[in-house]
Amino acid sequence: MSVPDYMQCAEDHQTVLVVVQPVGIVPEDQFFRIYKRISSVNQVTVRDSQRALFIRYRHHYPPENNEWGDFQTHRKVVGLISVTSCSTAKEWPQTSERFHGQKELFGSTLYDSRLLVFGLQGEIAEQQRTDVAFYPSYDDCPDVEKRVEDFVESIFIVLESKRLDRATDKSGDKIPLLCVPFEKKDFVGLDTDSRTMRSPVPELCIAASALEGLCSASVIFHYPGGTAGKSSARKPSISTATDTGKRHRPGAQEVLIDPGTYKNAGVIELEACVKAVRVLAIQKRAMEASEFLQNAVYINLGQLSEEEKIQRYSVLSELYELIGFHRKSAFFKRVAAMQCVAPTIPDPGWKACYRLLLETLPGYSLSLDPKDFSKGTHRGWAAVQMRLLHELVYASRRMGNPGLSVRHLSFLLQTMLDFLSDQEKKEVTQSLENYTSKCPGGMNVITLPDGLKLPPVPFTKLPIVKFNCACIDFQWVQGDVCEVQLMVYNPMPFELRVENMGLLTSGVEFESLPAALSLPAESGLYPVTLVGVPRTAGNITVNGYHTSVFGVSSDCLLESLVGVKSSGCAVEVVPSLPRLQLSTSLPRSARVCGEDLSSSVCLQLFNGETQQLIITLENIGSETLNTLELSSKTLTTKEKLFGEFLSWDLQDALSHLPLKPGQAVTVPINIQAKLDFSGQENLLQDLNDDGISVTGLPISSPLRQVLKPRPENKQVNTDANKSEYNHVKTLEAVVSFRYSGGMGQVEGYYREISLGVKVDVEPSVFFTRVSTLPATSTRQCHLLLDVFNPTEHELTLSARNQQLILHSSECQRYTHTHTHTHTHTHTLPHTHAQQEQPVHQ
Repeated sequence: MSVPDYMQCAEDHQTVLVVVQPVGIVPEDQFFRIYKRISSVNQVTVRDSQRALFIRYRHHYPPENNEWGDFQTHRKVVGLISVTSCSTAKEWPQTSERFHGQKELFGSTLYDSRLLVFGLQGEIAEQQRTDVAFYPSYDDCPDVEKRVEDFVESIFIVLESKRLDRATDKSGDKIPLLCVPFEKKDFVGLDTDSRTMRSPVPELCIAASALEGLCSASVIFHYPGGTAGKSSARKPSISTATDTGKRHRPGAQEVLIDPGTYKNAGVIELEACVKAVRVLAIQKRAMEASEFLQNAVYINLGQLSEEEKIQRYSVLSELYELIGFHRKSAFFKRVAAMQCVAPTIPDPGWKACYRLLLETLPGYSLSLDPKDFSKGTHRGWAAVQMRLLHELVYASRRMGNPGLSVRHLSFLLQTMLDFLSDQEKKEVTQSLENYTSKCPGGMNVITLPDGLKLPPVPFTKLPIVKFNCACIDFQWVQGDVCEVQLMVYNPMPFELRVENMGLLTSGVEFESLPAALSLPAESGLYPVTLVGVPRTAGNITVNGYHTSVFGVSSDCLLESLVGVKSSGCAVEVVPSLPRLQLSTSLPRSARVCGEDLSSSVCLQLFNGETQQLIITLENIGSETLNTLELSSKTLTTKEKLFGEFLSWDLQDALSHLPLKPGQAVTVPINIQAKLDFSGQENLLQDLNDDGISVTGLPISSPLRQVLKPRPENKQVNTDANKSEYNHVKTLEAVVSFRYSGGMGQVEGYYREISLGVKVDVEPSVFFTRVSTLPATSTRQCHLLLDVFNPTEHELTLSARNQQLILHSSECQRYTHTHTHTHTHTHTLPHTHAQQEQPVHQ
């Protein structure tokens, strides 16, 4: 006996063995459909008797194993049920002959047999026979179970008659001795009836077989539910599992030791190991069960076929799983998988290899769902897991399924990225690109033939994305391009090309405008803006983004990103509104006072100077602009301002409304700077330092004095000089346009666009001294004004039809004869200052 029965368990010792086999060509699915119905009759209570007969069915049983039935009765085939397909009467003789040939294989031990014929109708099918049952089809056979019960009862009758014959047999001296098949040749020429005849089988082997029977009887009694999940009609015992283990455990150990000393009893020893492990698993004695399994590993069964090796390793895996040794179970399952594609097999079974490799995943703390690896610490040995994933990829390719290869390789890259070396990252990505060139990867669920589903693997680490999902306090507008900014990081040691990167949204209809990125190796955080256009109004939720990397399309949800706790960001989309683009007659500048503005301008004016700013508003949207409002806000409050800083007339612009898409309107704004530069003590002190008298000058007419050179440490026309003389004041304001139109106006929405205005104001003229002197007439006096030009330009001072020209940094005295009025009030003459070359910025 060289083929072990790995399905054996202790309760098999109380069963009779019935073989169910097909005769001729029978569809496999139909055969196992009938086999399942037959094997459901596993216990029959015989009529007119209180005894129950337990049946064990096998659809494959080597005839050489049946020869061991004389040594252990439960190995003896006592019944045969054959299943065949026969459609015509011409096929019946050949079918009947094949059935008799099958009976001859087990003829020495067979007590009864049955033939189930499907498809034959007519005269032959109408014959009444006890050993043959005819059925029109596999679907029309309602009494299969009843015929099997009758068959089992006939076996019981034979067994009972043999028991009665043995009970009344008086020839006790001629009881045949136990023997095994290969010993029968030694009996030739010997007197087997002699009382002195001794069995050639070692006594220890016989004792081991007896101990196995005793242990099995104890297990059957104490575990009526069975050790292999079979149901039983026996009543449970009150003995505890611990007591039971102590009762039959020593015998089980001897069962393993004794046959092991006999070379040809390896199969018996292996089957005893299997039975012992099943019992110890129920008793939760895993360590002792592992000893039996370790012994089973080293049992030499001679030359086994590849199929027998696969079966052996698979059973060892199942038993290790039964006692909770998951990694050990996975190891032997993987060995069985590799055996399926051994070099000695002419037609390697890659599908069987792949299926067994999938079954090893739980033992190595692996699953096929990337969500199990998205959060928390990594479980299991990464090196072993990567090796197993590579084997799944290779098996998928040999199966001719590149889609599976892409899915497993994507899973490896996503979940094991932190454990791959730089060289391994390059190799894996190159392999992935080779596979996706033939079969691109996507987000579809792959369903295997056995029903197992492989979930999609989004590349949330290629690139790594940081997303700030804060509360959004603004709205998007229907039909406008909207933006979401992400921070991305390339963890690969080479340039990463990300294609078709766009937003994933839910809610209103949204058109994503994908982008393509090229991130340098280990780029660090890099800002990326994703855009799209909401096509309808309502509420929209940004759920994530989609990418295409290495030929694999990924939908990356925010909830699957590390460090992101939100599942999405909600934004309100308001109905469509017109959209204005603002441009000015002045160049743009930096932002004003940190305000978030659409644009900013900066200019330089002398005190009292006025300049016009032309603002152009162009409707670049798709809706007509119906309303336009203009307001301003001065940000500088510490300066004393005379008059209006900003002034405008909006009537001309309003006359052009409604403003259709593509049209533009201009709005002129006057900017006038009138500030108080009095009280410039620092400036007056500088003038004194330069040799200019600001308190009293000798009378001379006309007086013209130019600034003297400064000392060595204060040279004229230097940058330091400018900062001392140039006492610049700054004015800042914000000009805001509020406008609306389209469906947004109906719903009460509007847009606002703002322009920042910054004006640097420089003083244009200083009156450094004012004094009077008596004139020749008592009704007149001389008014003396010391005028200083602090600018860098030539200045013309006009007063009472008189003009006084002042060069840059020049101080002159202006004399005016004033006539006293009756009211005895004194006023200064009206003066007007002009710069020959004003500077604008």
